[in-house]
Amino acid sequence: MIKLMVGLHVLMGTIAVLGMITAWSTKKGGLWHRRGGKAYVAGMTGALILAFIVSIATRNVFLFFVGLFSAYLVYTGYRLAIAKDAVRSVADKAVSIFMVLAGVVMLAYSATVFRTDSSTAIVLVVFGLIALSQGYSDYRRGDSWPGGKDRIVLHLGRMGGASIATVTAVFVVNVQTNPAWIAWLLPSVVGTFAIIYWTKKTTGPTTKKLS
Repeated sequence: MIKLMVGLHVLMGTIAVLGMITAWSTKKGGLWHRRGGKAYVAGMTGALILAFIVSIATRNVFLFFVGLFSAYLVYTGYRLAIAKDAVRSVADKAVSIFMVLAGVVMLAYSATVFRTDSSTAIVLVVFGLIALSQGYSDYRRGDSWPGGKDRIVLHLGRMGGASIATVTAVFVVNVQTNPAWIAWLLPSVVGTFAIIYWTKKTTGPTTKKLS
């Protein structure tokens, strides 16, 4: 059963990757960008649900936390794409609070595994701090998402972060590094520069940067 779940996870992940490539390589806001984005969200939703099932079945706490972090980026990125009225729903507010709590738990858990698995601990600290920061930033927004270009910037940032999570998943399966945390964090370093590039290209260099 686990092998079947993993196989389906890979299938949904492949759909997500194809959608991601389509969305990032086509005109932002255009028909194929929207189609690619929807395919990416659908693929990631399926892949993450399966990842949660596998992580619970195998008691893989690390995979569960990484899945939560990735799901938050996908969810908020999608919400920013469709919430053109800038209204934050009750679910949006609840999810941001949950992400703050998850970030705290990730940091606490990293301390318990540091002596036995320092690479896992380092990755959890980095992802936990980002989760805590972004969750709290969203919580402070109250009833409204940013509007205009600021919404686009935040959408690109969150979907960019989600894309980094997708690439990271593929990268760590196929590339081994010593120490192991390099494979987990290298895509984030490279992807951050890519997000900055696409943000400037799409919205112009004068757009205010948002967390």
